[in-house]
Amino acid sequence: MVWEAWFTLGVVVLCLALLAANRIAPDVVMMAGLTLLFLAGVLTPQQALAGLTNEGMATVAVLYIVVSGLTETGAIGWIVQAVLGRPRTTIHAQMKLMAPVAAMSGFLNNTPVVAIFIPAIQEWAKRNRLPLSRLMIPLSFAGIAGGTCTLIGTSTNLVVNGLLIKELGQSGLALFDLAWIGLPIVGVVIAFILLFSSWLLPTRRPALNRFENVRQYTVEMVVESHSPLIKKTIEEAGLRQLPGLFLMEIEREGQIIAAVSPFERLRENDRLVFVGIVESVVDLQKIRGLKPATDQVFKLNLPRRERRLIEAVVSNSCPLVGKRVREG
Repeated sequence: MVWEAWFTLGVVVLCLALLAANRIAPDVVMMAGLTLLFLAGVLTPQQALAGLTNEGMATVAVLYIVVSGLTETGAIGWIVQAVLGRPRTTIHAQMKLMAPVAAMSGFLNNTPVVAIFIPAIQEWAKRNRLPLSRLMIPLSFAGIAGGTCTLIGTSTNLVVNGLLIKELGQSGLALFDLAWIGLPIVGVVIAFILLFSSWLLPTRRPALNRFENVRQYTVEMVVESHSPLIKKTIEEAGLRQLPGLFLMEIEREGQIIAAVSPFERLRENDRLVFVGIVESVVDLQKIRGLKPATDQVFKLNLPRRERRLIEAVVSNSCPLVGKRVREG
């Protein structure tokens, strides 16, 4: 082989080793490998940049906008409540996840299906205290397997169908011609994950969950007028499964409702008092129909999107130690 081939082979092996080590982000590794091939003269500028014009890459980029819109409009919360529900165990959660994903991937391209479900799974796992590391691989594999069932399930099937028509002159595949292969594959994939995921998929928990006495904060939220949460119970609104967050009381028309029942129905302008950790307080603000009570921060002139909750710790060598706040 010429030196270009040996150099390319070495770059590929190096990239695979770095990806396996999992110490550098995959996009950085791949771009670094591409840069090496370009600087060495193995690839021309046109060849190096040809992948950026790929329709699949552009589709994935557009999906980020779609997913952001779903998150901001509250559609993610609907997916969590209506499609995924509340699982009993991790195995049950995997089954409730993979079945609808595989079914949707057969009639929608599997890439947008997975992209839409990723933020929903993150919220779902957090609410139900499920290990996210045991849900992402089942999500991906169910999407891939479901896409093999129909002609439009994945772009690969469409490419092969195009080759059949253009290169071989055949009539092409019908919508369900691949189902006799795809459906058994879906069954095998789901069964394999349910049986062996406990051993093959690690349980990774956030570092914050290792500590019992995490510092807590109080936050007040108001139910907006025309909120989709009005007339829903606390349980139906998903306000009982928020990890690290506890609904302490509800203030309604000057009356305090303490020890809130999960069957208490929300009303317009209800003031909900939560106690929890900072991470959960941030997640609370993403729930559609709730807004922070503005009179908590009446001394601040900045709009809410520009405010930040900051915690400062006074070290033992700080010159403020022993002084009053005003003196400092």
